[in-house]
Amino acid sequence: MSYHAKQTTIFWYDLETFGLDSRYDRIAQFAGQRTDLDLNPIGEPVVLYAKLSDDYLPDPLSCTITGITPQEVNRKGLCESELIERINAEFSKPNTVVAGFNNIRFDDEFIRNALYRNFLDPYKREWDNNCSRWDIIDLVRAAYDLRPEGIKWPPRKEETGNPTFRLTALTEANDIEQVGAH
Repeated sequence: MSYHAKQTTIFWYDLETFGLDSRYDRIAQFAGQRTDLDLNPIGEPVVLYAKLSDDYLPDPLSCTITGITPQEVNRKGLCESELIERINAEFSKPNTVVAGFNNIRFDDEFIRNALYRNFLDPYKREWDNNCSRWDIIDLVRAAYDLRPEGIKWPPRKEETGNPTFRLTALTEANDIEQVGAH
């Protein structure tokens, strides 16, 4: 199936960051893939790294968790202004639904802050050109509450007894291989 600009597409994405504070910390890596509504890939995956500015020190724990080092991003990366322009161009294509897992509460905040730091409108991509956002963690939570059969749910957290909705735990419980997991 060929892609036409009037067709709605989904741009799935995930960020790896050098910390948890979207106002201070920086994007380390961006990965995304555009699909049609039947989840067939359109084009090639996009993987971008962000060079660190000289006035920023990444959280060492984040480097340990992601396996992404400052040396790697400085070797492979774009400066933040180039990175965010490329991301914004993907997100702003007409009829794009930008989607991810816990992206509205985490990843989108990093995107907004990077847009703002680089003098770009942090919200326009969310509504202009018939674009929108979707966070599938809420879909997963609804499935857990309304129709839990058909999905293997990870064990509850021992300390609280609450269910876990971590993507890695869900994929492991359902024997879904994460090739090139990010």
